[in-house]
Amino acid sequence: MNTKEVVKPAVVLLLISAVAAACLGAVSEITKEPIAIQNQKTLNASMQAVMPEASSFEEMTDAELTGTITAVYQSDNGGYVITTAPSGFGGAVNTMVGIDADGVITGLRVTGHSETPGLGAKSTEPDFYEQFTGKSGSVAVTKDGGEIVPITSSTITSRAVCSGAQEALDWVAANGGAN
Repeated sequence: MNTKEVVKPAVVLLLISAVAAACLGAVSEITKEPIAIQNQKTLNASMQAVMPEASSFEEMTDAELTGTITAVYQSDNGGYVITTAPSGFGGAVNTMVGIDADGVITGLRVTGHSETPGLGAKSTEPDFYEQFTGKSGSVAVTKDGGEIVPITSSTITSRAVCSGAQEALDWVAANGGAN
């Protein structure tokens, strides 16, 4: 085999790879802004769902994030929206909790998870997450002495969501919210 038989296909492959990389880079740049806009719309809709009385939210970038808390937003009505990522059965259970100025949960949503379909995945259903609305103080599943009825065969996921809600309540109490 001579050098020409090896070099020519290698150069062709290099050129094809360079063109493909340039196309991917261009598509990434073109779609970056629309994706960011859509992500912001989704975030705002989720925050509105957990704190319906508020009309605007501002991220508190200087907030001390403890435990599994990933972000804190203050609403225009004096409440907070806090995102947490406690560990469930299949990994992190991303939870968004709205808490009013009196330290009462105004809403909760599970925004992402890797839980078992038909079991832990039921944490995204209203029958489960609506139990948190109106709760304050201590939040736990009934097996742990609380008021939240866990998802059948998914106590680990249910406890994870309760843990995220409790962390959010504790953060508000420790950082100027209701005690």
